[in-house]
Amino acid sequence: MSLTTLTFGSKRAGFETQNALISTPVMRASQPLGKTPLKAGKILVKKACRFYSHDNIFVVGEVSDGFIAENMRGQFKDREIQIVDVESKYGHNAKKGMAVGIFLSGVDETELEAGTELDFRVL
Repeated sequence: MSLTTLTFGSKRAGFETQNALISTPVMRASQPLGKTPLKAGKILVKKACRFYSHDNIFVVGEVSDGFIAENMRGQFKDREIQIVDVESKYGHNAKKGMAVGIFLSGVDETELEAGTELDFRVL
């Protein structure tokens, strides 16, 4: 077998490998972990700030549990907060252990200190 065949595959008709399914990182990040559906997640806040001329605050954090995606809602000090936008390595969602940047509505940046944990759910 030549290096070209190993690198680019064989040109035989009907040649199939066990890795025939091609997926993208975004598809893999949005797939459920095991058999449990991903409907909840927690974020550990590292820093919160407000960008000039934006109504929502930007939070840099780490997903400490579950899954985070856009339009998830949570509670913070008896108020409802919502994820408006998610920025992560894989697009608009993130899994446990990933660094993430999110835009939140319903909370002020002065209320979110480093180390605060936010819980979110799909409603």
